[in-house]
Amino acid sequence: MLIKFFVVFLCLFFLSNNLIANAKTTIKGDIIAGGIILVNTFPGASARLDGNDILVSDQGIFIIGFQRDPNPIQVLEIIHENKLKDKIILNVTKRTYNIQRINGIEKEKVDPPKSFLDRIYLERKSVKESRNKAILIEKLFYNNGFNVPAIGPISGVYGSQRILNGKAKSPHYGIDIALPEGDRVFAPMDGIVLFTHNDLYFSGGTIIIGHGQGLTTSYLHLSDISVKNNDLVKRGDLIGNVGSTGRATGPHLHWGAELNGKRLDPQYLKVFQK
Repeated sequence: MLIKFFVVFLCLFFLSNNLIANAKTTIKGDIIAGGIILVNTFPGASARLDGNDILVSDQGIFIIGFQRDPNPIQVLEIIHENKLKDKIILNVTKRTYNIQRINGIEKEKVDPPKSFLDRIYLERKSVKESRNKAILIEKLFYNNGFNVPAIGPISGVYGSQRILNGKAKSPHYGIDIALPEGDRVFAPMDGIVLFTHNDLYFSGGTIIIGHGQGLTTSYLHLSDISVKNNDLVKRGDLIGNVGSTGRATGPHLHWGAELNGKRLDPQYLKVFQK
């Protein structure tokens, strides 16, 4: 009877979304491909994930993201006063994605014209440099709550991918929300605007916002942009309007998220809801 109770207790423990590592370390969120978790531990502690240092606030708060195809087992170590205080095994749930294969497409519709390659390279470089600035934001804006940036039918999901004429294209790193042209888009969390551009080749009107410790969110295909670089935005502030700019086939908001190079599924930002 005692053994049965212990097994049931362990099952409930590991199935909980708010995992408790020990009395001082708590984990909130979904440990899943594309997911993000919020960790609270000892004030003044440091942390490592698979041997790599993680940014931790003085209060012992930090976040971990899991990319589209993550290592299934990852090891989180908590160090406090030069001692290993906690070693937590993160079993990351994998996901299956919709893969669409289309053949017989004209070559110019698979790859951009060569005349645009220099422009695309420079735009990607600029976006990457802007995202890299997010690591410099020490304030934990993400800790001030979360709302979705717009409400509407989901027309595209995270992780899906197309293979055109046998060539694998980049996975879809975000959520598409189908909305009429001009519908308003709001900041889902507090943060600092790191990048704005009215006409990127692929994404058209684009905004990137930093939320602390390297976390960014992005908003693509906008018809209008209401913020500028270095603006401080609050959750619920108007940042732009839905459009079909860039290489969009119709009006919609593409909403993305990234944490220090890992492309995340924005639906899991709900971990920051108050």
